[in-house]
Amino acid sequence: MVGVGLDVIDITSRSFHTLIDNKTVLIYAAVGGIVSALFSAAFISQTTSLSALGVNPPITTLLPVLLSFLGAAAVGILVAFLINIFVSGSIISAAGSVGKLDAGDAAKRSVDRYVTLLITTVVEGIIVGIGFILFVIPGIFLAVRLSLAPVEVVVGKRGVVDSLQGSWNATAGNFWGILIILALVFIVASIISGLFGIVFTLIHLRPIASFISTFVSYSFTVAWVLMYQKIAAPAASRAGPRKKR
Repeated sequence: MVGVGLDVIDITSRSFHTLIDNKTVLIYAAVGGIVSALFSAAFISQTTSLSALGVNPPITTLLPVLLSFLGAAAVGILVAFLINIFVSGSIISAAGSVGKLDAGDAAKRSVDRYVTLLITTVVEGIIVGIGFILFVIPGIFLAVRLSLAPVEVVVGKRGVVDSLQGSWNATAGNFWGILIILALVFIVASIISGLFGIVFTLIHLRPIASFISTFVSYSFTVAWVLMYQKIAAPAASRAGPRKKR
């Protein structure tokens, strides 16, 4: 054990097993993967159009195509992010449910908490981003301390501020355990994504590589839930119910 009640190997292992064993988690991880694959295919199509212009195309020809490419990329990133919030919320709902939760119920819970989860994710990203800009170590520290905020929103049904504060408090005595778990999940996910990425890229099936990479990345979402259940949920239960915001 590392930290307070965190079994590093068990949580890391279950983070990946849950992706397959929990059918609802599997469905939404696959949905996220499909979205990623579609955007990957669209990106390849756009870059092919740029390549077709040749080495030194006239600016009047290049500019419209380049602007179209950048605009499509920006819209694609935004849409993918918004869809990912819904997918993550659904996975958190399914993985964090006491009993089995079907896809429809997981989606309803995700939609119910969508706006709060979206705002919390953006705020968390800004805070962690500032930490990385200042120096890498503060960024890592903040990422770990705020890592449970999305689960606080969906499972704990807390508001933005309470979710960030709840994650901060819950991770206070478990920093190293959480860091090790997230590092192990990252290493395993990177190995899986890297191996399949090389294979499918070599045979010109990059969208499938994107699907697998995104699918496996949701192991982080499951890990957040498992850690929350160990260290944050018991404390929240003792503290009593909190208001939704």
